[in-house]
Amino acid sequence: MSVNKFAATVSKLQTMKPWEVPTNIDVHNHIVALYNQVHGEGGEAFAERESRFLSRAIIDDRNKWVATPLSVFLAYVDLAVKDLTLEPGAQAMCYLLTRSFQAPGGDGKDYWETRCYISITGYGEILLRQRAGQIRHCDTPTIVYQGDEFSYIERNGRKEVTYGLNINHNAANPIACFMKITRLDGTVDYAIILPEAWARLEDFSLKQNARGRKDKDHAKANDLYSSGIGGSIDPGFLIAKCVKHAFKGYPKLPIGKGMVMEADLPEKEQIPEDYYNIATNDDAKEPESFAEPADHSEGVTVNPSEQDSPATDDGTW
Repeated sequence: MSVNKFAATVSKLQTMKPWEVPTNIDVHNHIVALYNQVHGEGGEAFAERESRFLSRAIIDDRNKWVATPLSVFLAYVDLAVKDLTLEPGAQAMCYLLTRSFQAPGGDGKDYWETRCYISITGYGEILLRQRAGQIRHCDTPTIVYQGDEFSYIERNGRKEVTYGLNINHNAANPIACFMKITRLDGTVDYAIILPEAWARLEDFSLKQNARGRKDKDHAKANDLYSSGIGGSIDPGFLIAKCVKHAFKGYPKLPIGKGMVMEADLPEKEQIPEDYYNIATNDDAKEPESFAEPADHSEGVTVNPSEQDSPATDDGTW
């Protein structure tokens, strides 16, 4: 399907259920052609794989059932252009999340709608920065515990870390987490997160979870802040936080219309509109929110076959 032909199908796209978008034949063909245009080859394999991840992410989360199909499509486009994957796991590159947007209506009044977007994790950001030529390599983050040898200094613009493992260290008292970053020119940088930093994040998590609750006194921060040994922060969670905040001082990466960097509020750096070839409203206002996404790890299910049948390629596109 040509780009111009797809541009004429926006109204049809908006009649779909959100979970129908990734598996629609015309969307599939568009994504395959787009991926091959940007990356040379591999579009068919990419679309087959990511359409399953994308559909499952929507079906298993009730919050996404009301998302606009257009936002699902834009998120899928961004995923293809950046060649990222929604495959879940401990080092997932990105997630499909939702957010409410305020947009102007045809009657002159604003209305709220739910849109899907891609949130790029720290691991996805590492990959993108490698591709952009900003870094060569990142070591696996190291957690430092009480009793380990550790020092961090910056001398003449160069950062240096000294670390020595003590096998008898106090595993219930992590005192730092650091990650070695090798730049393209071979120079070394370090990302470090200290207890006061994750204590601040824990306090922020508590305040966000208390927002809107009637029983604010019973609100608590994310359980992972205290699920480690002796009530300390979970080690895997701490490592993820270190990765997530590793590139605060680095140049911004260009991201798409339906993407944000998990580590920071996004600058609206948009890839060329030719990738989308559909009109979007860039003036839509987004309510300011810094809350972490709701936890739907247990998921919900829906049987799409009980809903309206998906659009078919009947030549009316």
